[in-house]
Amino acid sequence: MFLDPEFLPVYESLPEMDVFADVRGARVALAAASGDGKSDGEVNVEDREIPVEGRTLGVRLYTPVSRSAAPLPVAVWIHGGGFVLGGPNAEDATCRRLTAELGIAIVAPDYRLAPEDPYPAAFDDCYAALRWVVDEADALGVDVAKVALGGHSAGAALVAAVALAARDRQGPHIRYLHLGYPVLDDRLESESARAVTDPKLFNRQGAAAGWAFYLQGSDPEAGYAVPGRAKDLRDLPASYILVDGVDPARDEALEFAARLSAAGNSVELHLVPGVPHMFDVLAPGIRASRRAVAAWTSAFAHGIGAS
Repeated sequence: MFLDPEFLPVYESLPEMDVFADVRGARVALAAASGDGKSDGEVNVEDREIPVEGRTLGVRLYTPVSRSAAPLPVAVWIHGGGFVLGGPNAEDATCRRLTAELGIAIVAPDYRLAPEDPYPAAFDDCYAALRWVVDEADALGVDVAKVALGGHSAGAALVAAVALAARDRQGPHIRYLHLGYPVLDDRLESESARAVTDPKLFNRQGAAAGWAFYLQGSDPEAGYAVPGRAKDLRDLPASYILVDGVDPARDEALEFAARLSAAGNSVELHLVPGVPHMFDVLAPGIRASRRAVAAWTSAFAHGIGAS
């Protein structure tokens, strides 16, 4: 498949990778490359433990150092990592940037990971984090009318799942969704799922492995495990979907966007040609990454109601 010429030097430097073959090693490598979760001159960072059904769930709270007395818009930001990797540090840079640039609060749940804790563990944790944000809104200084969910890759799948559950359960009102290159369908039957097999990139094999670790025998038709299998997409929040052209999950994301729109929802779709999954992380300096990040950040600010 076509690759953006600016991305080619990055592609050539990439090793062949299969993070699902050595999950423990991949976790160590990701931790070494992630943020440190410390406060700085622009953003206050606080790690908390919240009670969830007889146990605790770690969450990280980001707030701007300079803030007015008015309640802040708030986003629950769900990290990616194929359902098996990562934690709040994995997207620390994104959470800091959004907090500082948009003047919002962000809560990042440290949800349980597969394969140790398969579905519904991660979903339950992310839904619990959303409920906690709304229940503790006054203490947190956030505005329950300006609540968004955001995430990339598997994080975006969890965003969609939590939004579906909140609708069905008449749970917290969600104003806006950001789904960055979401993985939404375990069936991998699309053209892009068959075409993207390059071992240097996130490919069909990686997508299948992530879903296998996450589902582990769960019925993919039941509950909120696989958002792409949801029959009813009506009455969901306004959404922004970022899709990359060289991605096994490309076509399922495009189909999900079309189905959301057909169901009467507000959807903004940005397809970036010639770049792979996580292109903005792999090559943040290329024009495609700078344009895409600027576009979705602007849309997110508008969607969440940031001033």
